[in-house]
Amino acid sequence: MRKPPWFYLFVFGLAVLLAVYTRLTMAVRWEDFYLFPDAPFWLFLEALLVVFLLDRLHLRATGRGRASERAGYYFGLLWRGALPFVGLLQLLQGALMLGHVGQGDYGSWYELVRWLASTLFLYLLVGGVYLPFLYQQHAGQVRLALEQAEKAATQARLRALQQHVDPHFLFNNLNILASLIEPDNGAALDYVSHLANLYRYLVRAGQRDVVPVAEELAFAHDYQFLLQRRFGSAYQFAEDVQLPAAGQTERLLPPGVLQELLTNAVKHNLASRQQPLLIRLTLTPEALRLEHPRRLRPVPPAGTGSGLPGLRARLALLTDLPLVVEETPETFAVTVPLLAALPTLPVAHAPAPAGR
Repeated sequence: MRKPPWFYLFVFGLAVLLAVYTRLTMAVRWEDFYLFPDAPFWLFLEALLVVFLLDRLHLRATGRGRASERAGYYFGLLWRGALPFVGLLQLLQGALMLGHVGQGDYGSWYELVRWLASTLFLYLLVGGVYLPFLYQQHAGQVRLALEQAEKAATQARLRALQQHVDPHFLFNNLNILASLIEPDNGAALDYVSHLANLYRYLVRAGQRDVVPVAEELAFAHDYQFLLQRRFGSAYQFAEDVQLPAAGQTERLLPPGVLQELLTNAVKHNLASRQQPLLIRLTLTPEALRLEHPRRLRPVPPAGTGSGLPGLRARLALLTDLPLVVEETPETFAVTVPLLAALPTLPVAHAPAPAGR
């Protein structure tokens, strides 16, 4: 993590104070006080090693989604970094001794215990001073990510309002269109039926933050039907559903996830009847995954590029589990974590008033 210049000045000042304090405890009289010029420098390097270890442990925990703002998490970081710090410092001191730059004497157990105690004291002192700074930095990043996610969600709602069409007007006209189609024109009737189902879902789901996976799958089938009628066999779809039907009603997703992913695949990749693009959907109890070969169009399509970032921001408001994007020269895949439905609490009914 990048630090401001004042942070390094503060650490160096702490090293100077620690070096002066150490010499004061060893010198009983003023005549005995002597500060080695290189002592603050070595203490400064050791303090930077403490900061480096705590930063790496925090970044590793953040990458695994285990970072927290609780005090126990930061004390855990402090204790996990103690052994690597002692080991690295011992290796560094051994290298300096081999290079005839430093010296050390561990001939007795007391010398070893004395060195170990002073090393751990330095580690705990610097680590204890640095942890509040690390906490503030992490809290600031969390607040910034939350603000960005809320901003993206607000923009998405605004776009939805701007594109809003009166649902009664839309469905009435679709019913009129269906009545105008000849009864024996089954393909046209199917198309209107799937289109009506699609917009009915969008209107209903637009009022909710999450929907059951079963509803999102039904929407995806209607959307795939429309895509196949538009592009023919250029785009093919396959499903591997490993989540039982009961689980599909219990697990949740933000509405429109599959529309975003399917649109992204069709928009950015080339396909034809001779070389169809196979879009594979895999549904497990933990996640939904959409994967397809990567055949980027020679000219990137026009757009804002806010599809996946917007979806990532919406998920960030609902769960700590990340949206995983896997991109190779051959394939492109997106894995969306499924959300668990919150338990519904029984509603307590007030007793009926006694009759008079």
